Amino acid sequence: MLHNQSSLMQMQSAFDHFNEHRNTLKMTTGSAGLDSLIDSIQEGQFYLFYGNNRAILDGLVLQLLVNCVLPMKEKHGFESMAVYMNNVDYYQPDKSVVLSPEKIAIAAKCAGIEPKVVFKNLFVQMAYNQQHQLAVTKQISELIESRKQDIKLLVVNNLTKFFKESKNKNYAANTLKEALGTICRICAKNKIALICTGDANITSKGIIPRPIGGTFLKHSVNVIVHLKECSVSHPLAFKATLIKHQYTKTPKSVIVNARKTGRMVPSDRC
Repeated sequence: MLHNQSSLMQMQSAFDHFNEHRNTLKMTTGSAGLDSLIDSIQEGQFYLFYGNNRAILDGLVLQLLVNCVLPMKEKHGFESMAVYMNNVDYYQPDKSVVLSPEKIAIAAKCAGIEPKVVFKNLFVQMAYNQQHQLAVTKQISELIESRKQDIKLLVVNNLTKFFKESKNKNYAANTLKEALGTICRICAKNKIALICTGDANITSKGIIPRPIGGTFLKHSVNVIVHLKECSVSHPLAFKATLIKHQYTKTPKSVIVNARKTGRMVPSDRC
């Protein structure tokens, strides 16, 4: 045990840290403005995008899943497989909202890649309640361990859905903590980018609401971004505000214009 603890506390030179950062793979979000705000999506980092507009969050998720498959040099993708997990209501009548093949295909065509290529490089799993969420995260962990050379992105949509709907917040917090711990460990171990979407706490004080999920979620995440609609400048525009980043002063915001095709284009910084 002493040996393990001492190994965790080994010092690293600034030059070695610089070289590691310089060689880190980065993936575009699809928007130059959003890329500049968060320094793109980096392998091994944990990102939380949250807000109360599901259309914005779901659109971003589709874009990121497609971008992961894109070539590294020509399209600034990860050129790898992605894993998608969605927390959904088992009894919802419209199952197409789980992950729409049509929307994935549209996003793929806009990005200049054949939709079939995206489908072949995408693993999909759903969770229907808190206990199922735990089981699914363990299943995903096993999948990543078996195919760790092929996977560079894990996206968890509606991460805080069950926490938000639970009447027992202590139990919900512990369940979320256990599920997050499982996927954070496997992603950190294999340098996989972890991207989650969650809800905003509308009862919190301040201009920008805090994310739902408790302090554990807040401290676990490397980068936190709040998204909200911004219809003043563009009917499909949204405002992205950087709440937490390990290298950048916050808060800081950009306006991103989303076209009906799902493609995002940058606007002026605000």
